[in-house]
Amino acid sequence: MRRVLGLVLIGLGVALLVLAPMVRFYAVPKLSVAPLDLDPNNTSDSAGTVATVVDLPTGTEKNNVELKSTRRTKADVTASQQAGNNIGVYDSFSVISLASDPTGKPYLPASPERYAFDRTTAIMAATAGANVGGVPITDAMIGTDTVMPLKFPFNAQKKTYSVFDTSIMKGAPADFLGEEAVQGLNTYKYEQKIPDTVIGKQGSADVHYQNDTLFWVEPVTGQVVNGYSIAKQWLTNPDGSAGLVLLDGKIGFTPQEVTDSVNQAKTNSSKLNMVSSVLPVASLVLGILALVGGILLVRRPDASTL
Repeated sequence: MRRVLGLVLIGLGVALLVLAPMVRFYAVPKLSVAPLDLDPNNTSDSAGTVATVVDLPTGTEKNNVELKSTRRTKADVTASQQAGNNIGVYDSFSVISLASDPTGKPYLPASPERYAFDRTTAIMAATAGANVGGVPITDAMIGTDTVMPLKFPFNAQKKTYSVFDTSIMKGAPADFLGEEAVQGLNTYKYEQKIPDTVIGKQGSADVHYQNDTLFWVEPVTGQVVNGYSIAKQWLTNPDGSAGLVLLDGKIGFTPQEVTDSVNQAKTNSSKLNMVSSVLPVASLVLGILALVGGILLVRRPDASTL
């Protein structure tokens, strides 16, 4: 009986030892992917009071205007599957409206965004019709290491990332600033500073743009749980004088959006930590104990033979 029990423990120990690396190196990569089952009815909400914004119908500047931004994102499952190679395709659309307008009618023009990206590293790809407002995203714009602006990589690192900006239509450095708790959740904080850049023309005037964006990222999942942008767009007349200010202000996650994002990130990161750390270690330890115990039982003489 002791020998039979020993052989069972040896078999169990071997199975657990095989399971440990399988969970760590096979199951974890399969789980560390951006989802394709996004609910398009879910929104990401931002708000802020901008110092200056242009009133498009009159072409005049308005001051201290409260704005809100509502973003909806859905996955194109068919395009993602056709692209293969772990590519995800997201369609995203953000509407900026007056906070006082209950209808959510667009106040500033917004462009649809379509991103193709590696679902684990978040690195963008110029495929599957990726574009911003109909302008194709090309290899020249993103190079080989630019990540999408909606999500950082799984297992984000304490380093500088090139993050795509839709106004300059290319990646710009987002520097790691340090670790910071957001509602009890440990995050990595990054800052992307885009200096004064001419991004186009409006009539004979140059359109200038600059931006300072901060991201708070849960590192295990790469989810952005808080963030804001201090952006400015303005015109420069042909003689070099300052023209109309199109936008000058700060817009960031609403308090409720931060809470919702933190709760979601806590849940998802806990699941990944369980699979990537707890289960492999537990399987390894239990496997060794079962294997050693089984060997000892098999080698020990049975009482009936004495």
